[in-house]
Amino acid sequence: METIRELAGKISEVNPRLQGRACWFKLPVVSPERIDSSMDGELSLLIKPVSADCNMRCEYCFYRRPTDPYRSHERHIMDDMTLKTMISRYMKSAGRCASFGWQGGEPLLAGIDFFKKVVHYQQIYGLSAQMVGNNLQTNGLLINEEWAKFFRQYNFFIGVSLDGPEEYHNCYRHSANGTDGFQQTMKGIRTLRDHQVEFSILSVINDVTAKKPGDLYDFFIRNGLDRLQFIPCLEINGETGKAQRHSVTVEDYRDFLCTLFDVWYNHGRPAASIRLFENILAIYMGKDPEICAFKDQCGSYVVIEYNGDVYPCDFFVEEQWVLGNLRETSIPEIMKKRKRREFNSRKMQRSPGCNTCEWNMICHYGCQHYRSPAGENYFCHAYGEFFRYTRRRFETLAGNLLKAESEG
Repeated sequence: METIRELAGKISEVNPRLQGRACWFKLPVVSPERIDSSMDGELSLLIKPVSADCNMRCEYCFYRRPTDPYRSHERHIMDDMTLKTMISRYMKSAGRCASFGWQGGEPLLAGIDFFKKVVHYQQIYGLSAQMVGNNLQTNGLLINEEWAKFFRQYNFFIGVSLDGPEEYHNCYRHSANGTDGFQQTMKGIRTLRDHQVEFSILSVINDVTAKKPGDLYDFFIRNGLDRLQFIPCLEINGETGKAQRHSVTVEDYRDFLCTLFDVWYNHGRPAASIRLFENILAIYMGKDPEICAFKDQCGSYVVIEYNGDVYPCDFFVEEQWVLGNLRETSIPEIMKKRKRREFNSRKMQRSPGCNTCEWNMICHYGCQHYRSPAGENYFCHAYGEFFRYTRRRFETLAGNLLKAESEG
């Protein structure tokens, strides 16, 4: 169970690039050169070394959409020149902290030798005393002792996709050969834990699990899984304009959040770290949120596809939003592209109700991915009622944390 001081320590991180789920290693001081950033603002990379290739066939996976520019039966893998160009150019412009996120599909399909080259190039092209962070999201099926030792050696932070107990996890998550993957994912988690690898759990809230917040939370706590992130599943049928069957409804998501908060709050002594709640708490404490959905603009990261193509957001890997290719254009130049500024500013395009909404100071119009063609956030009413339901308790927690900070 976290004490107030422990929770305050996580919320009060000074540098927003060090907030959230990240581990870092520091490159040696080999020269007195000054680390400087050639980019306007801080930027993290979300890299898809195998594009959307995966060893699972999750029914709710948004990567399986027909509009994916890289959709094919061919295997995708980032080649050495693209990898080397990406790391060398980014680290020279990133400033004090260079943050790499590795995602898929399933990024471990790239193989461990690929990631050994990643670390090698980071060490070669990094600047003196630069901080390097590697976060990797995986379904856990391929994790073994070799991977775990590597992650531990180079301080990778791992996110593992786990939708709860076996009957819930296997409901929509199936391996490519048709078998269920719960037991193999749990084995991967045990391997990470045995090798003292830092990790968290990413759980997708769908039409089934949205009705079981207590069961989910009890399962995670009972298994010692106390670093949690929950994301709502919403996929719209392009032909009918309606949410697909596995998507969570507004009402169910509202109830899920409220019930989850009740069990998490625990009389002001939370027993787990839940990313959404800690970001809301940071806002109540007058600090900047770490998740992009609650920032006033998009643009805290860019997506790098396996071939070097760059996009402004993982939800918008679409032909109309390609910003260029990093093998042809530097990252600082890509950041200045008009199309990127246009995408980032779209977050401020609000629905009429946002103008007078008292909760806009938290959500800042929400994530673009969940917006209807009319501009309204699909989960707007769920969040509004959740914010209202939890306001007093967030204020109490914030007051206690600020007091703990002031007392040192």
